[in-house]
Amino acid sequence: VSPAALPSQVPPTSTGILPMDLREHQLQHELVALKHKQQLQRQLLIAEFQRQHEQLSRQHEAQLQEHIKHQQDLLALKHQQELLEHHRKMEQQRHEQLEKQQREQKLQQLKNKERGQESAVASTEVKMRLQEFVLNKKKALAQRNLNHCLPSDLRYWYGKTHHSSLDQSSPPQTALSAYNHPMLGTYDVKDDFPLRKTASEPNLKLRSRLKQKVAERRSSPLLLHSERCQNLQFLKSLNCFVFAIVGLAGLPLPSPTVSKLVRGHRPLGRTQSAPLPQQPCGQAQALQQLVVQQQHQQFLEKHKQLFQQQQQHLISKVLSQDYFYMDFAWWNLQVCALCWLVSVLHLFHVCPHVCFLWEQQTLLLEQQRIHQLRNYRASMEDSSLPGTLAGKRPLFRTQSSPASASLPMAVQESPVKHRFTTGLVYDSLMQKHQCICGNSTIHPEHAGRIQSIWSRLQETGLRAHCEVIRGRKASPEELQTVHSEAHVQLYGTNPLRQRLDCKTCSVNPVFVRLPCGGIGVDSDTIWNEVHSSSAARLAVGSVVELVFKVASGELKNGFAVVRPPGHHAEESTPMGFCYFNSVAIAAKLLQQRLNVSKILIVDWDVHHGNGTQQAFYADPNVLYLSLHRYDDGNFFPGSGAPDEVGSGAGVGFNVNVAFTGGLEPPMADAEYLAAFRTVVMPIAKEFAPDMVLVSSGFDAVDGHAPPLGGYKVTSKCFGYLTRQLMDLAGGRLVLALEGGHDLTAICDASEACISALLGNELEPIPEEVLQQRPNANAVSSLEKVMETHSKYWRSLQRSASTLCCSLSEALQHDVEEAETVSAMASLSVANNPFVQIVTQVYFTALQTEPLHPDSAL
Repeated sequence: VSPAALPSQVPPTSTGILPMDLREHQLQHELVALKHKQQLQRQLLIAEFQRQHEQLSRQHEAQLQEHIKHQQDLLALKHQQELLEHHRKMEQQRHEQLEKQQREQKLQQLKNKERGQESAVASTEVKMRLQEFVLNKKKALAQRNLNHCLPSDLRYWYGKTHHSSLDQSSPPQTALSAYNHPMLGTYDVKDDFPLRKTASEPNLKLRSRLKQKVAERRSSPLLLHSERCQNLQFLKSLNCFVFAIVGLAGLPLPSPTVSKLVRGHRPLGRTQSAPLPQQPCGQAQALQQLVVQQQHQQFLEKHKQLFQQQQQHLISKVLSQDYFYMDFAWWNLQVCALCWLVSVLHLFHVCPHVCFLWEQQTLLLEQQRIHQLRNYRASMEDSSLPGTLAGKRPLFRTQSSPASASLPMAVQESPVKHRFTTGLVYDSLMQKHQCICGNSTIHPEHAGRIQSIWSRLQETGLRAHCEVIRGRKASPEELQTVHSEAHVQLYGTNPLRQRLDCKTCSVNPVFVRLPCGGIGVDSDTIWNEVHSSSAARLAVGSVVELVFKVASGELKNGFAVVRPPGHHAEESTPMGFCYFNSVAIAAKLLQQRLNVSKILIVDWDVHHGNGTQQAFYADPNVLYLSLHRYDDGNFFPGSGAPDEVGSGAGVGFNVNVAFTGGLEPPMADAEYLAAFRTVVMPIAKEFAPDMVLVSSGFDAVDGHAPPLGGYKVTSKCFGYLTRQLMDLAGGRLVLALEGGHDLTAICDASEACISALLGNELEPIPEEVLQQRPNANAVSSLEKVMETHSKYWRSLQRSASTLCCSLSEALQHDVEEAETVSAMASLSVANNPFVQIVTQVYFTALQTEPLHPDSAL
């Protein structure tokens, strides 16, 4: 075969094999490419996994470091607290040891004192025991000598011992102990037990302690009840003591029915009704003495009953008086006791010099009581408060029952006239609503909120320019205008019907045990069994009082510095630090008592006021308008969507400006001013309210953490918003404090709002805020509100065109629009001959014949 012939033979063979190789080669190439692609994807996944793993590792390490730092801080704080507690215990032990040593030294001095040595002044207990010993000894001597003959010598009728006064501060003991009590039989001084006076406190200490007790009694109404009980015990002990002395000494008490018998009767030496020993020489005399003794015993029983009745009447009069007048009752009690003792001593001509001293002391006490009463009246007149005793002081209760029926009718005083200015209401009793754990730093809603605001108002002088009114507790009937009866009984009564102990908390699901050790209705809302109900009712009553005074024209406007807040409290559910809805209750009472037809409630707390919305959801006479953080229902309390517009007749009267988008970026002054400009004020002006109430929570102010707010609104912005609301309802505007937990933020915001209410000149809005447009999230939220409510309120259609504009651009747009409208109106009237002819004919008809009031053009 020649080489030239080979190529001609190969092609036919290769033409059949070549496509197979190409396909295999192509498949192998695709397989290699696919494997390469898989390797690349795997490498990318591994790289992404490593990147995410490193990122999570860094985050975990940062969190771990933060946790370790937090634990170290807690351990350091705990160690510091333990050190403080240890120092306190050591100091207390040292103080107790020092007191114990002092008592032992004092006792040792008393033990080592000579028997003939006397102390300065004896204590009351020693005096009483000494008197009791003397009386018992005289009783024993009289009992032993009952069967003996009565001696005729007068020296046996009176003892030889003289019991001197032991304390100048106890007048009844002095007067009775100075008198040598008559007794039967002989009495020897040697039979006396050798008692000695013991050391006691000097009179100066007693007087200072008395002044301190009086001051404490005036400052705390809780102490007055115990003081009143002590006064009643003093009455009873005085009665028993005097009758014991009189009965033992045989002194009859004065009475008009037996005046002749008293003048001719000699004091008996005993009061027993046993027959006298018979003597052969004096049967008639003994019988006569027995008859006189029986008559005297009957007289004592009758007069004792009469005195007890008078005592009960005096006690009932003391009980029927207000707590404030217990001081005067105590003065009257002392004066009456002294007068009664002086009259007894005068009747029997006993110790004239003692009677004179007691008369002088009685007169001195009476003068001191009158002087104190005059000073009190003068101080009340200077402070323009109704404090005279002729009219009742407006305490939480007025008259007791049923003793009040016997009291004279109180003179009604003229109502207090307030300055026509901004009113303030505040009561320090609301600060007692505290968790029983005692640690206010872990509870956002604490007493320092209102205390800081009130201190700021005093420091800045705003309080002096306002009229401070007195708050009160809301009645159960007022609370039930919004809340159920069971809710009012459970949270509005004090003490609770169900005791709050560990067993109750586990059985009753209403209350829970908080992590701090306290008690609450949920994880945030604390409950204090002693003070929470009173504080909540006082907050409601204070808001109601201020609202009514503004609505009736006594005050121009007002600001209520109250706690706990109320706009989260629903009909039967407390939540979000709230128990009773103060603003909603005030609005209900305005409708019921003053017949206010249209009420606007603006709620600018960062949390939606679910309780207020629930109370007026179907009421067309109350427009509820809330600006709050919503975040599609992911922010507390989760209610307040834009499509919640009301129900029934109240459709369209529930407007929720629900901001969404979280904190990227947070809402600030530009967004709130835009909401007021485009939604709040147009709807409010179209509604034309008769009264404006504001649930004024300041947790949207810059300074609150994201869980409690997170927005960046300045405190001055709320002053601008307040100034805009003052243009409604003739200026009848009341702000009630709701939320806000950063002390500096709420103090600044309260100061700005009250300055606006007073009409003070506000600082101009910063230029950057004037030029700033609302962010996209705010514009989207406001568009939803306007789309939902444009069919209910026509004014929203006009303001929709300036929604995306800044405040300065919107103002310029309004000015240009007003100028355009006025120019078009002037041109249409000047250039239209038909309008000129109709106008001329109309004014000619008015000049010739006035139109009837009911006629139509």
